Amino acid sequence: MEAAYHQHYETTAVRASVSFLGVETIEILRYEQTDYGGDRGTTSYLSLGMSRYPMAEPTVTTVDPHTAPRAELMLSTLGQPDEVWRQLAVLAAAPAVESAVYQLGMRVELGETWCAGSRCTGALVVDSPLLPISVPGMAAVTVFRLLPTAPTEMAWARVHGSEALLARWNSAGTDLRDLYRDPVEFG
Repeated sequence: MEAAYHQHYETTAVRASVSFLGVETIEILRYEQTDYGGDRGTTSYLSLGMSRYPMAEPTVTTVDPHTAPRAELMLSTLGQPDEVWRQLAVLAAAPAVESAVYQLGMRVELGETWCAGSRCTGALVVDSPLLPISVPGMAAVTVFRLLPTAPTEMAWARVHGSEALLARWNSAGTDLRDLYRDPVEFG
């Protein structure tokens, strides 16, 4: 996984790790990119270790480790907001801790903001620019991108759907890397 990340970003990552009781350490790799002409670059945070275990619903009693879905998570932000890596690690541990199964269009709640000063308390799960990564002996690992979402956006998406929220963001020109942005307006 790390080799695929390194090949995609063509740079070395800064790493942090978080341990959860009963779960192997989840690492978060931070890749910095420079935006042309700007002083705030984009930072991509990627989980490493979530894909050790296949994702399965809690009612499933046997899981085929060779075919069950596996995933890692990605979050891209402007700048390097504090606490983001910790929140991403919590979400990456959810399959092992809570039997969460990430899939496209899914909405996840953090229960708190991504970082101090942010209005975003959740995320919408979408495709990432990284292709599924082949790992010998198991299903290819999908890297899902998380789009930070404000509570009003989450509530609206529960009624209208994730695709409708994506369309609303697109029509409003919302910069989804900005954790400090105002929620999109619904009228």
